[in-house]
Amino acid sequence: MLSELQQKNVWENWLSSEMRANYFADLANRYQSWQRALTWFTLIFSSGAALAIVTDWIPLGFEWIKAALALLTAAVSFLSLVQQNQKSATDCSDLHFRWNRLASEYEALWDDMYADDAELKLKVLAEKMAELSRSSTAFPYRERVMLKWQDYVQRHHGLSATV
Repeated sequence: MLSELQQKNVWENWLSSEMRANYFADLANRYQSWQRALTWFTLIFSSGAALAIVTDWIPLGFEWIKAALALLTAAVSFLSLVQQNQKSATDCSDLHFRWNRLASEYEALWDDMYADDAELKLKVLAEKMAELSRSSTAFPYRERVMLKWQDYVQRHHGLSATV
């Protein structure tokens, strides 16, 4: 059986885990969008460069456009490579899954907080939360985005929003 303070801890960690799960899903979506945009820019600039080289559609005096399109293609490709958006999106998706699973485990403990092994389960969950928090530090903290998900989770659970 959990003490009153431990019960409060379970409730807060449940909500906190849900917030973080939503936050990392949001970040994964943002990284995927960035990668998609960079891919399209690479395609457009490289197609323009190829078209400019193969055809003669560029008017005299504007031959620099060929070089500019080639340089833009290289720059966008370099940016895409350096940013590693696809890897970040995959890592955020994994963190979303793991935080979501942790939230479900806290919810299950909330529903069974008077069990004899509840205190042991809380310790195990606290350890999982610490490990996930450590894994999450590789990504930026965007306060506005986190507050959005805090507001969402609090409203979902019938609490007044803090934002």
